[in-house]
Amino acid sequence: MRPRWPLHDRAVPVVAWRVVILLGALLAEGWNIVNMVRSGEPPTEHFAYFTVQANILVIVLMLWMLGTREEHRPRWFDHVRGAITAYIVLAGIVYAVLLAQPDEVWSWTVDFTNAAQHRFVPWMVGLDWLLVPTARRIRVSRAAWWMAYPVAYLVAAWLRGGLVDGWFPYPFLDPGEHGGWAGLVGPTGQVLLAFLVGIMLVAVIGRLRYRATESAEPSASLASRPSSTSSRPYSNSSA
Repeated sequence: MRPRWPLHDRAVPVVAWRVVILLGALLAEGWNIVNMVRSGEPPTEHFAYFTVQANILVIVLMLWMLGTREEHRPRWFDHVRGAITAYIVLAGIVYAVLLAQPDEVWSWTVDFTNAAQHRFVPWMVGLDWLLVPTARRIRVSRAAWWMAYPVAYLVAAWLRGGLVDGWFPYPFLDPGEHGGWAGLVGPTGQVLLAFLVGIMLVAVIGRLRYRATESAEPSASLASRPSSTSSRPYSNSSA
């Protein structure tokens, strides 16, 4: 009999890991809110950042996983988990590649909220996805729907910046930084492509991890299946 994969949903190390993620994300965003109030930053700007939204989604996800047993979650839960994992990991990667100053990428002198929301939380959630298999098999074709939120975010940011107050959360979304709206095709296309590739990679990893763990599970159904001679324990051969 093959041993069960030890890092399942209710394993003590997994629960502890998720509690650390939850507390880190809560502390970072709580600190952000305190700084927002002190600095006078409009909440409509603070909560418009994709990284902030992704971290809030992580908080909801961790609370859901810690508070609800695996068998009580809806069938589509693993796709929600995969999508949020992709969003937070990609938020960290896009920040490191496009938004951070060159001396910030590997520096440890950045403030706590920056480090937590762009480094610690993304990679801890990514490791959780890598090491703790899903309850149901991920269908990679359906993971294309995970792109709906990033695309909606882009559209909402452009509508707000173009029609409401002229504010854009990121430079690659601001037409003024790229010589007009036509200049956004390149940088925005790169970000969307990165999200599409990242989402597909997260989905494939989820599917492979499910299969690998499934193959390591003991075949309980075969072990417990009664043989043809014992399926009728009260039968009498002379009857």
